[in-house]
Amino acid sequence: MVQTTPSPIQVVLPQGFRASAVHCGLRKQQDHADLGLLIAGEAQKAVAVFTQNRLCGAHVHVCREHLQQSAGLVRAILVNARNANCATGQQGIADARAVCAQLAQRIGCPPEQVLMCSTGPIGAPLPKEKILAKLDWLVEHQSEHAGGEFARAIMTTDTFPKAQTRTFAANDRIARVTGFAKGAGMIHPNMATMLAFTLVDACPEGDLQMLLRRSADRSYHRVTIDGDTSPNDTLVLWAGGATCATAPFEQAVTEAGQELARSIARDGEGATRFLTIEVRGAMDEAEANLVGRTIATSPLVKTAVAGRDPNWGRILSAAGRCGVPFDAELVRVWVGPAEVYSHGVPHPEREGEAHQHLMQNTDIVLGIDLQRGIAQADIWSCDLTKDYIQINADYRS
Repeated sequence: MVQTTPSPIQVVLPQGFRASAVHCGLRKQQDHADLGLLIAGEAQKAVAVFTQNRLCGAHVHVCREHLQQSAGLVRAILVNARNANCATGQQGIADARAVCAQLAQRIGCPPEQVLMCSTGPIGAPLPKEKILAKLDWLVEHQSEHAGGEFARAIMTTDTFPKAQTRTFAANDRIARVTGFAKGAGMIHPNMATMLAFTLVDACPEGDLQMLLRRSADRSYHRVTIDGDTSPNDTLVLWAGGATCATAPFEQAVTEAGQELARSIARDGEGATRFLTIEVRGAMDEAEANLVGRTIATSPLVKTAVAGRDPNWGRILSAAGRCGVPFDAELVRVWVGPAEVYSHGVPHPEREGEAHQHLMQNTDIVLGIDLQRGIAQADIWSCDLTKDYIQINADYRS
């Protein structure tokens, strides 16, 4: 991963939503926004899933509180970069509440209809005054064309902004899903895995919270960079407008989330290879996910890929320690198109083909068939390089 200044991207927002972004002084780069706003013309229904880390950022407490108080109605989401407002005690929570209240006053809604999310280094007080000083600008410059600027503003160590759009039929019109995400490190499945926001200009009947959990299980919960789950992880689904059928809504939301999850893995800190871990022949999807995540987070597997070494023994060994009771004599393992182990026997004559797959492609496939059932899952990750160490060694400097 090469650190670059990302170019603006064009993002079409769903009907009724607007965005804005500005530099408020949290980043050193004056030309890089660090404060972003998403806003709806009127309060719309929102649900969220949050980190399972016992250490929670202040915004996690406030978002949960506001969603409960507002019965899930949200008018605006404010996001700041370069400061996690985490491990900052009651003052951090009070600061987040104060920012929400000030934004609510400017847009004419109750404070509980405003969510705030923060991302960045842990432990520093929230620079509240810098954020408050730019709220008027954000409100005045909200636009249906500023989704790309918002995507860039919420980045941390990302090298490119991440946004995806899908459309689907909603009765007699075409509805739109637009998803945003940020993340390149401290990424691992555990409810949510980064900051992510999905906006939709339609809403199905039924349990939107359960729909989001199902969607997250098939998208964001299948990406891992380094096995670390952030204390600020937040995924919000924000939907309003005409009622629509559940199935096409869920499919579009999930597809957007899957592509964003893959883009996070492609942008993994220091990454040179995007990995798809194919797990086949599991008893159920949860079992397939467990095996895939164990392989994807193995430092030995990830460094082997970084070194272009088709070391299938590391793949099989990682799967063998995850607690799934498969028979190693029946398992198949492959690297790209080359099956390198099957029926208890390695195939060294195929390692040349596997090596070429690692050398010639940036999208790498590693696979295992457990021969236990018919369930399967793909997990997305990246290799582990010296640059990952350097990026994180310099993170706060």
